[in-house]
Amino acid sequence: MDKALKANIRELIKSKRGFEFENFISELNLIQYGSDGFQPTRERKDDGAEGLIISSKTIIAAYGPDTFDEKKFKRKVDDDFDDFLKKWADKNPNWIMHYNNSLAPIQLKIANDLKALADTHNIETNHISIKGIDQIMHMIETEFSALQLRSVAKLLGVPKELIVFDHVRNIIDDLIQGTSIDREVINYKLEVNIEEKIELNYTPKDMNSAFEEYEELNTQGTLKKIYSILSTFQTEEINSLKLRIKRDFNNENGTFKYKLESLTNRYLNKYSNVEDDYSSYYIRSLLVYCFEQCMIGKKIKNESN
Repeated sequence: MDKALKANIRELIKSKRGFEFENFISELNLIQYGSDGFQPTRERKDDGAEGLIISSKTIIAAYGPDTFDEKKFKRKVDDDFDDFLKKWADKNPNWIMHYNNSLAPIQLKIANDLKALADTHNIETNHISIKGIDQIMHMIETEFSALQLRSVAKLLGVPKELIVFDHVRNIIDDLIQGTSIDREVINYKLEVNIEEKIELNYTPKDMNSAFEEYEELNTQGTLKKIYSILSTFQTEEINSLKLRIKRDFNNENGTFKYKLESLTNRYLNKYSNVEDDYSSYYIRSLLVYCFEQCMIGKKIKNESN
């Protein structure tokens, strides 16, 4: 996950309080496990639980105070855990409490004491823990797919620019990996006659739609976004990206239009799924940018050297 996106998500989660934080934890689990994998409880009378992860038989609880108060924290944990022992533990032996900030040593000690408490009641439990913001962020980073991560970001109201940056950067990172490095320097400020380039690569019947697509991406600033993201990479990484995309493009058959569509779909199937319009748009934008910057397609005269 990009550092800026991670920092933004972290602060937005920490800002959640009370029922708002509890609702967020419930939604977070719905995003991760789906409606068939997570069963939320009612908002008010929840019996000390925000919901149940069905596959692992784990009860999820949450606490989002304005500030940490040891006595209030312990009282909340004790109350929710008592409800867990009385109403849930016989069929669901796992319990996790989510907290909206970093855990202090005393909070970790409280978590360690809960297992012993269950043992004194002769109630068998498997996994008991309290997760603070650091553990929540680790879970999002390591267990959530790119599509799920975007759902979390949208749920929190993360600025769209950060979501775009992270998504496209992850795709570029993966394309770069395992590609040998070419020392050739790419001139990203190369100016070409885009109309001439389109005429050279597209059939007459496809030129109008190609012009329209390029104009839309250019007018909306999408190509500038792609450039902004690429500018964060090292020159050698960009050269690796160039080699990878050129190789993949040249391995496709058919007209330029067909090859571009085929490569878009290939990358889409790899990095998302065919139903994801968001990914499709930005993968296509990356390839159109590569076309504009002379990485793929036939070159016009002032490019050929």
